[in-house]
Amino acid sequence: MVENEVIKILSNELLKGSKMLSKHCPNCGYPLFEKNGKIYCPVCERIKEKEKEIKGKGKEIINQKYKEDKEEKSIEVNIEEIIQEKINYLGEKLKNENEINRIKEIGEALYILIKILKKIK
Repeated sequence: MVENEVIKILSNELLKGSKMLSKHCPNCGYPLFEKNGKIYCPVCERIKEKEKEIKGKGKEIINQKYKEDKEEKSIEVNIEEIIQEKINYLGEKLKNENEINRIKEIGEALYILIKILKKIK
């Protein structure tokens, strides 16, 4: 932690009415403070708060990534279902079609959809 940040933390504690003690923190070496009978190190507490923030943000990032992956898989499933429905629809159309040009168009569309479906799977 930068020295200026530490000075701000310590001076804020004094402004809040905490009393600076002559004892020092065994972890960081900065002065300990007392308020309402509680003795504490504001520097170490601030470091702990920052660590909690970082851990919380890490969880948020992981949760966001999980949601994105879940949505992506959901989209893939929907695309597969849609393509399969279109293949079924075109199959029914082909069954009843007698015009050669329409048969060719439906056949080409079926070929493309089947090719896409295989690539997705």
